[in-house]
Amino acid sequence: MLGIGNINWQAVGRELAAAGTAALTLPLHWLVTDPEFDAAARHRTPVVFVHGLLGNPTNFLAMRTYLAARGVRNFASFSYGPRLDYQRLAGELGDAIEGVSRATGCRQVDVVGHSLGGLVARYLTESHGRRLMRRLVTLGAPYYAGGFRQQELAIFGEQDPLVAPPPDDLPGRIRVVPDTGHLGLLYHPAVWREVARHLTRPHEVGRPIAPEVAEAA
Repeated sequence: MLGIGNINWQAVGRELAAAGTAALTLPLHWLVTDPEFDAAARHRTPVVFVHGLLGNPTNFLAMRTYLAARGVRNFASFSYGPRLDYQRLAGELGDAIEGVSRATGCRQVDVVGHSLGGLVARYLTESHGRRLMRRLVTLGAPYYAGGFRQQELAIFGEQDPLVAPPPDDLPGRIRVVPDTGHLGLLYHPAVWREVARHLTRPHEVGRPIAPEVAEAA
């Protein structure tokens, strides 16, 4: 049995703080609006946020603020009620992305998905919706044994009890953030930095990527 000395109290503290922040921001849903498209933004590609099961668009308020300060300012949210049929949700996400593309005149969007939201977005890239998505960031999202596509950055919490980080030999662009659990990924500065870096990096010619590990903030 695990003793009390084996508990990562820093991770527990981060997770409790994340849960509290998520609860406190729920009444702030009026702040989560899709701003008018800014064609002059340094990084004009729209970013669509997809929350996890029982989540809410307010989960991304802190991340949106961080990205906006770095020139990523065109945001949209895809929200859904409690459900697990991620294949059908992926189709609805695809419809929402097409709507964002028509409204902004952008051929593709970027997507950031937490937990189930990441799985929904990944499934969309592997079906008819791959052309809709330029880059994808998944946070603590369930994954397959085959690895991750070139366009995806998959971020995991080292102390996540719900979705364990993948093995080191799984192909893809992978980051593992120490001292962080499942909800904590939404509010960790190291995660924000990785998301911003992935969404703003120059275009790269596709090639296999070795797994990488993020350092703690």
